[in-house]
Amino acid sequence: MKTTFRKSMIWLHTYLGLITGWLLFTIFVTGTLSYFTPEITYWMMPERQAIVIDEQQQNQVYTQGQRYQVEKSIDYLETHATNATSWRVYLPTQRDHHWYVQWREGKTRHLVNFNKDAIPIETTTDTKGGLFFRNFHYTLQLRGYGGRYIAGVAAMAMLLALFTGIYTHRRFFKDFFTLRKGKVTKWTTDFHALIGIVTLPFCLMICISAIMIYAIMYMPFSANMHFEKGERGVNKAIIPSLPELSESTQTINKRGLKKDILYSAILADLKIKWQEPNAIKRITIESPLRENSRLIVERTKSLTVSNRAERLVYSSYTAAPLEGYADESAPATIRRIMYGLHQANFATIGLRWLLFSLGVLSCVLIATGLVIWTNQRRINYLKAVDIRTTPAIGKNPSKLPISLQIMEKGNVVAIMGLAIATSAFLLANRIIPTEVTNRSGFEINTFFITWLCSAIHAAVRPIKYAWYEQACAAAISYLVLAGGSVWLFYERTTHAFNAVDTIYLSFMLMFGICSVGFIALAYWLRGRLDYKRTPSYLSRLSSETCTNEIQNNTESKR
Repeated sequence: MKTTFRKSMIWLHTYLGLITGWLLFTIFVTGTLSYFTPEITYWMMPERQAIVIDEQQQNQVYTQGQRYQVEKSIDYLETHATNATSWRVYLPTQRDHHWYVQWREGKTRHLVNFNKDAIPIETTTDTKGGLFFRNFHYTLQLRGYGGRYIAGVAAMAMLLALFTGIYTHRRFFKDFFTLRKGKVTKWTTDFHALIGIVTLPFCLMICISAIMIYAIMYMPFSANMHFEKGERGVNKAIIPSLPELSESTQTINKRGLKKDILYSAILADLKIKWQEPNAIKRITIESPLRENSRLIVERTKSLTVSNRAERLVYSSYTAAPLEGYADESAPATIRRIMYGLHQANFATIGLRWLLFSLGVLSCVLIATGLVIWTNQRRINYLKAVDIRTTPAIGKNPSKLPISLQIMEKGNVVAIMGLAIATSAFLLANRIIPTEVTNRSGFEINTFFITWLCSAIHAAVRPIKYAWYEQACAAAISYLVLAGGSVWLFYERTTHAFNAVDTIYLSFMLMFGICSVGFIALAYWLRGRLDYKRTPSYLSRLSSETCTNEIQNNTESKR
C-alpha cells in the first residue's frame, strides 16, 4: 500500500482500469450500440418495411392498425397451425417494424414473418442483427455462463474504479472547469476528469443495474442452500405464473372466436385500459380452438421502467377477464426495475439518444484513461534513463519495457480494432449474398477475423504508425459503408427518402459522422508520425538536463 490513503486510492483506480480497461471498453461499446438493437436489425434486413404509423393515420387507414394485424395473424394461424399447442402473435412497433407469428407443435417451433400488406415473407435475411452486439455485450460470445461471470467481475471492478475516482478527483467543480490546452498529456488528463464527472451518474446506474440483473448467479450460496434447483428454483418461486390448463378436446367455432368475441370484446376492453397507440406488443393464445383456451395480451414497455410489461388474461371462448398474474415480491420488482433501467426500453427517442451519447462518452472515458497511463509511463521511463548515453530510445520503441509495448499496442487493438471490426460486421451484411448457408455465422466470423487482423497489424507496426493506419482504415471502412449501402440497396434507399424513413436514413448520417471523425483523428495523428525529429518530451528532458549542467557549473565556479 502507499503512504497515504489518497495515494492508495489513486493506485487502485489506475490498476483497476489497466487490468479491466480493454474488457470494459468492449463491453461499453457493444452495450452502447445495444440501445438501438431493433433499429440495427431493421437496417440489416432489407426486406423489412415501415409498418407502424401514427394513431391519426390509423383512424383513417384501418389496414395499418393493430386490430387488422391481429385479424390477419389469427386468420393465418387458423389455416396453418390447427394442431398447435400455442399461438403467439408479435405486433410491430415504431422501432422494429417486425410483424410475425409463432406456433409450436410438440417440440417443433414455426415462425412466419409478414410485410405491411399482411403477405408472408418467404425469404428473410439470415442475420443476428443488433442482437449480436447485445448478446456479445454480456456473454462475450462464450458458451454457458462464463461470459456473464466475466462481465459481472468487470462491472464490479468498474464500480470500484468509479468510487476510487471520486475520491481521487475531490475538487469536482475545479476539475470540471479545467481543460488545459497544448500538451497532449495535460489536456487528455483534464478531458478524462471532465468526462468522468459528466458520466458518473450514468456509469453508476449501468454498473449497479448490471450486477443486480445476475445477483443470484453471482451469489448462489443461499439459493443452493434453500432451493432444490438453486438459481432456477429461486426464479420459479419468485416469478409469478399462471396455472396450467387442463386438457380439453372440445373445439369451438372459429368464426365466433375471431369476429364476435376476440375483436369486439377483448380489443375494445384493451382500448379502454391501454389508451396509448399501438399498445399491444404480443398476444399468446394457449390451447387455441379449445373451449378452455386462454388469451394473454402483453403491453409494450414504453410506459414502464420495469422490463416486465403489464399482462392481461382473457378467455378465448367467452372473452371474460380471467385471473391474471400475481404481483411480484419487492426484491423481484426491484430487480426488474434495474433490468429495465439497464435496457432502457422505456426511453423515448430523445432520451435514447441522450443515453447513447453518455455511453459514447463512457467509452471515451475508458479509452483516455488507458492512453493517459501509457503516455505517462513512457515519459517516466524516459526520465529515468540517461538520454545522453541512449539518445535513440525515443526513436526505437523496441528499447521500451515489454509491458509498456504490450499496453500501447493493446490500446490500438481494443480501441481502433473494435471500431474497424464493427464496420466490417455491418459491411459483411451488405456484401454476403442472402442465399449463403449460415450467413449470420459468416457475419460474426468477419467481425472477429477483422479484429484479429487489427491485432496482427498493431503487433508488427510501430505504435504511432499503427494508430494512424488503423484510423485511416476505420475512416475508409465507414465511408465505404455509407456509400455501399446506397449503391447496393439503391431501391430501398430511394424508398426510405420517399417515405421519410428516419430510422434507415439516420444510419447513413451516423456512418458519415464516424467517417469524418476518423478522418480528423487520422489527420491529427499524421502530424505526429515524424520519428526523425526529437519528441517533445525528449526535448524537454534535454533542456532540463542542460539547465542542470549550467547550474552545476556555475556553483562549482563559485
